[in-house]
Amino acid sequence: SLQDAITGEMAYILAISLCLGLAILLITSESWLEPLILLAASGVAVLLNRGTNFFFGEISYITNSISAILQLALSIDYSIVLLHAYRRAREQTTDRGSAMRTAILSVVKPVSASALTTIAGLLALLFMSFRIGFDIGIVLMKGIVISAITSLTLLPALVLLLDRPM
Repeated sequence: SLQDAITGEMAYILAISLCLGLAILLITSESWLEPLILLAASGVAVLLNRGTNFFFGEISYITNSISAILQLALSIDYSIVLLHAYRRAREQTTDRGSAMRTAILSVVKPVSASALTTIAGLLALLFMSFRIGFDIGIVLMKGIVISAITSLTLLPALVLLLDRPM
């Protein structure tokens, strides 16, 4: 019953967090489509992370419940950094492809550094005496790598595809 309660509550917390995040992004964005693109790219990263948990055999239900919201909270900044770099590059050139290449090249180091710093912090969880620390640490470290890669590959494709409507 505890597992069912936690799973149900986490779905509720995830829904509230997504609504709050969307509201904040809508307020701070230049277009109503930007937050949807950011959340779509982050959502794909979360789904990929959850899908790759299959390779671990079994993870804690608590880890499974909280990993999505923690990954989203830890990694949405990568997408925001890329989007702002793209906007700055678009001011310099009218070619969208060139602007995106410039943006990606300018954010690879900061995004990588941020991801590695987060991974180093999560590494400490692996040494907890409880198995849940190992589960959460591994799942979130994998999620951060997936999020960074998604932010540098999928997000640019989505932004270029939807640049005109934005």
